[in-house]
Amino acid sequence: MTGYAEVRAWNPDALEEVARSVRGQKDQVLGLQDELDLSFGPLFWHGSSADGARGALAGLRDRAEHVVAEAAHVQKALQDAADAVADLRRRVEELEAVAQANWFTINPDGSVRDNDPGTADPSRAATARTLADQVGHLVADAQEVDARLAEALSSAAAGEVGDHGATNLADADITSTADGKYHTGPPEKPHVEFDEDFAYDSKDPELADQAAKLKWLTQLRGAQALGLMPDATAMYEHYWDNTGAPKEWDYEKAYGEDSGIRKGVDAEVTRAARAAEEIIRSGRTDFAMTGAASGASPYPQTENWQKAVGGYQIWSHGNVKVEGNKVTMDITVEGEDRYNFNRDDADIATGAPDNDNGRFTEIGWARPFDTHGSMTRTVTWELGHPPAGLTNDATPDDGTVRGTDRDRGPTPDNPREPERNRAR
Repeated sequence: MTGYAEVRAWNPDALEEVARSVRGQKDQVLGLQDELDLSFGPLFWHGSSADGARGALAGLRDRAEHVVAEAAHVQKALQDAADAVADLRRRVEELEAVAQANWFTINPDGSVRDNDPGTADPSRAATARTLADQVGHLVADAQEVDARLAEALSSAAAGEVGDHGATNLADADITSTADGKYHTGPPEKPHVEFDEDFAYDSKDPELADQAAKLKWLTQLRGAQALGLMPDATAMYEHYWDNTGAPKEWDYEKAYGEDSGIRKGVDAEVTRAARAAEEIIRSGRTDFAMTGAASGASPYPQTENWQKAVGGYQIWSHGNVKVEGNKVTMDITVEGEDRYNFNRDDADIATGAPDNDNGRFTEIGWARPFDTHGSMTRTVTWELGHPPAGLTNDATPDDGTVRGTDRDRGPTPDNPREPERNRAR
């Protein structure tokens, strides 16, 4: 088991050297793509021998793709371990400096020896306990680093590293972040499962439903006439179109009008930039990357966007290029939502029960639908200093959102809470 003496002797440079060696060997395999593409024999070769050759070549290509994926996996694990070991060594040096300054010694087994036991200072015992606690935390962290690297190496040796369905060597060269939420490669839209509390066309309409319909549509038309909350009313009218067809929302507009949505987008950009920095440390300097979905936070602050989008899932993908110490990332932030109503919830602004509008789904008069928004920006930063968002512009004041005469306005919709729709 890893102890304090072993951590003292750990060398991050040695791990980085092995990571560079793995990368060099991986690059040699990546250079075989042309040979694999041109290695099938005569163009008009047919028959059982040709079929056998095609099968063998397909197997060779697949194995080469897995070798590249495994090498990328090991390379990233080694680089992560090197970074972690460098941090551990820094902590060791700081601990030992504190110990020496206070006339203590940290022994190879991690115990703390008092070099001035005769002093009358009552705080020495507390100092010794603090040093011992910090040594314990350091050793525990070191054991975790050791275990993570061992697990990565074992999974590669056992052939447990997938190639994400790659069809060529370059696509198999995948690097993932330590938390597994981002990895290199083309955009991969995450699967998002939405709750549906009201089953469509599951009940028969009643006379009271006609009066309720008139009430809600009167409010819709009145709000549209005033040009209020155009994005919310557009969504609500589409709900009454009863087609269930997906509908886009204007993410750029939402970013400019709602402080909650802006903060959610900025947080995703920051996460993606930090993930890019982590991937860059593994040796990548020109790559595409894609991320997992998560609940956007905080909740929208304007009534317009609370009703139009509410709680939604956010994810991103982009292209990253490093030139010297400058990092450029073309990032696309995607928002995924389901326009529907949640049983026993209520509208944030008006308190109107969701059940009222969910009833129209149950009787088949209005249909929920998927919604989506997308925005693309370019961000740059100095390597090692990822940005905290997209812009330094003033935060939206969350005032009333109005549209033109052609826009459709407010609707008593529902505050679809973030926790109701989750990425699975």
